[in-house]
Amino acid sequence: MKGMKRGIRHWKMVPGCAVIFLLMFAAGCGPKVSSPDIVREFEKAGPIRSNAEVAATYGVTGLKSHAGPYRVIPGDILEFQMPAVLRVISSDLPQWLRPIYNRTDVEPYLVRVSQTGVITLPIVGELNVAGKTLAQIEVLVIDVYHPKYVVNPPMVVCEIKKYQRESERVFAVVGLVKGSGVFPYPADVQYNLMEALAFAGGLDMVADPRYLKIYRKDAGGDLVSATFGVDKQSMADTYAIVIKPGDLIYVDHTLRTRINKFITDVFHITVGADTRYTDF
Repeated sequence: MKGMKRGIRHWKMVPGCAVIFLLMFAAGCGPKVSSPDIVREFEKAGPIRSNAEVAATYGVTGLKSHAGPYRVIPGDILEFQMPAVLRVISSDLPQWLRPIYNRTDVEPYLVRVSQTGVITLPIVGELNVAGKTLAQIEVLVIDVYHPKYVVNPPMVVCEIKKYQRESERVFAVVGLVKGSGVFPYPADVQYNLMEALAFAGGLDMVADPRYLKIYRKDAGGDLVSATFGVDKQSMADTYAIVIKPGDLIYVDHTLRTRINKFITDVFHITVGADTRYTDF
């Protein structure tokens, strides 16, 4: 009786499996990879230089940003809120600073990060801050003043008064990847497609996409795109494509990827059902 029930369940699966296999044959039709002429014109377009422009172009403001804490770059203007006593330079400095316990006045101090990544603060001179977060810079400033120049650790707050425009550069990856999002594009690096996909955790291996599309703006402000293959045959050439700041990489569903997802769900449910019935 137990074997008969299992046999009936398996026969009921046959029509569904037949439909799946028919759909798999139909899944060979997918997007067409862009011609070399289109790719050449596409490569002339871009980049989009600011985060705000990316959001306005693609409407990707809802995506999670993976930039993490902001790290200072050359050209940024920093504003320090710190005790005014730290601004004083005197020939008799230790004696002048002795009453710091009773000084509570705080003054802003503006400084631009130089092209070599350093700032100059009163008394202590140059500090290398490029690549550091604001919290790290605050700790650094406190450490250079205390205990050499002040009795107690001073209160120091660092903020970005003005960002260097290049610091806003990003690119976005959406669709059939493990982690869609907006990612920073530093001014001193150049990413290819493989590296860009790696930021998003790679392609969705269940859906197994074979195509993706990259969008960017041309010199006239028009949105242009090109479709590339990401299967094993075209991987070497496609993955070497240079990604520019502001690019949107879109790994969209095709009939094939939807079928792959459907098959995975069906067999997952079937295996679960068989497991539940094994004790009868």
